[in-house]
Amino acid sequence: MPPLWIPLAALAAVIAVSALRLLAVQSAHGVKAYGFGRHAEIQRVAERNWRLAVAASVAFALIAWARPEWEVALGRPVWAGGAALRWLPATLLLASFLIIAVAQIQMGASWRIGVPKEGPGALVAHGLFRWSRNPIFVGMIGTLIALFLWSPHIGTAAVLAAAWTLVLIQVRIEEEALREKLGVAYERYAAQVQHWIGWRQARLNGVG
Repeated sequence: MPPLWIPLAALAAVIAVSALRLLAVQSAHGVKAYGFGRHAEIQRVAERNWRLAVAASVAFALIAWARPEWEVALGRPVWAGGAALRWLPATLLLASFLIIAVAQIQMGASWRIGVPKEGPGALVAHGLFRWSRNPIFVGMIGTLIALFLWSPHIGTAAVLAAAWTLVLIQVRIEEEALREKLGVAYERYAAQVQHWIGWRQARLNGVG
């Protein structure tokens, strides 16, 4: 059976790699990589709720490790704690972490948390971004789906639903900013690469 600390370790790894990448980009490129200036009111609400979602996820992962019996009170079915059912979310946690880490590295100087007033960085259309316009969000949602599969109860379901709503809001703001800044180049990219996961339909001429 996978160790009970796996979800907590996976979440800690995602938080750590994101923080380190943020500091690295700001230090190496002299850009403001953390900002919510565009549609500030909406993004401020989204930012606060993202923090709550992350905190709740960590709390539920901690419960799953240290006090798994508490999960029954939250509605986790007894059968959900079986060893065979834990390998799938454990694998998904690892895959999601790798997607997040690789995508952040591939973004280079364009890596941002939020959308600052000055707008996004340059278009990234190589690597994972040839297969998804939002691989980091795919990895984040994959992490929360894995947490729910590991510990299916009302708490993890609520976090997953809230995070999905926040992702939809943030993606809309980010893509609006990219269209304004990059114009035809982004439109061409968006026409050939799907929002979440999809086969590359053709070579991205002129971008990436």
